Amino acid sequence: MNNKMNTNKVAATRFIEAFNNDDWDVVHEVVNPNFTLTHPFAGTVQLGSEGMVAAWSGDKAKVPDMWHPIPVMITEGDYLAVLLPTYGHFTGEPYHGVPATGKHVAYGMVNIVRLEEGKLTEAWFGMDPLVEMQQMGVAPSPPPRQLNASEEANIDLFQQTINPAGVEYDNLTVFGDVVIALGPPQYEKDASVRKVDFYRPSNGSFELVRSHEFTTNPPYAGDPSADTELSRMVVKRYFEELLIGHDLDVLAEIASPDILIHPTAMPCEASYYGMGGVGNWLGEDWKAFPDLTVADYSMVAERNIVAARWTARGTSKGNYLMLPPTGAAVEYTGVSMYRIEGSKIAEIWETRNRLGIMRQLNPNIGSGHAH
Repeated sequence: MNNKMNTNKVAATRFIEAFNNDDWDVVHEVVNPNFTLTHPFAGTVQLGSEGMVAAWSGDKAKVPDMWHPIPVMITEGDYLAVLLPTYGHFTGEPYHGVPATGKHVAYGMVNIVRLEEGKLTEAWFGMDPLVEMQQMGVAPSPPPRQLNASEEANIDLFQQTINPAGVEYDNLTVFGDVVIALGPPQYEKDASVRKVDFYRPSNGSFELVRSHEFTTNPPYAGDPSADTELSRMVVKRYFEELLIGHDLDVLAEIASPDILIHPTAMPCEASYYGMGGVGNWLGEDWKAFPDLTVADYSMVAERNIVAARWTARGTSKGNYLMLPPTGAAVEYTGVSMYRIEGSKIAEIWETRNRLGIMRQLNPNIGSGHAH
């Protein structure tokens, strides 16, 4: 690692840890006075260090134990990207008139920052404001994914044969006959690794068919044996041929058969799995916005990790989150992170401004502050 990369990683880590520890003096040390933040809810604002402290201390007033582990951090030139889960409990001040519920708050972020001489100068925070509002009780939450009878039976069999000791996972779920175990719990502050295991039925039990593990403390910076430019090209094909070209056939060439999608960037999420899962995930968007395309994007890459910030545009022609089509053009932003395994995309952590989409479809949709 060259000196600039190391300096930038140290500065970004200090910035995040300053939030975790309420150490606002450090924010003044690592943030430029002209620091500019682009946020999916607030837009682009010049905060400087004082504004960043004000925003963060306001968040801590509502969720006093809010903190960020840093499972993934990569750098390229003056840019740095992090996968940044958020954990805490809503025990503080009311949130838009809603009193504290004490409930656990957990949502994901993918952030990209630009540094100058070791100080944060510009940042793009990627998160889904709707998820935060749902967890804080401002907006209704959707029901969880329902397992069918066969999937429920597979979970029971897994617990009986593979996990009789009742080990706690961050998430244990199933898609058809594939059981996916993610662990250990990443909300535990002493967690230092993240592991994803894929199991399939075998002789009345389950066989481990694929596993991936990486350290999260220190943050994962990619596989040293991976080719950064190859990783970048794989993700570029994903944008150009799939997101822009709507060519699902390219998935076989650029995606792992066991690809996992984390649509709100939480490491514990496993909302879509496999080629069919990717098709369903993208198909939901394409039904709502048949001409959906990525208007522009830029990437930060290191080894087998690629982060991208992007802008999408489409025309409302179908229902979106139960909102009827309007026929109007919609534009929204997002920040995503991709893990490449064997020259194919194995995981996607994505954030998009779903609240912004909803407010474009229906301006009466309520607003709310987001961290």
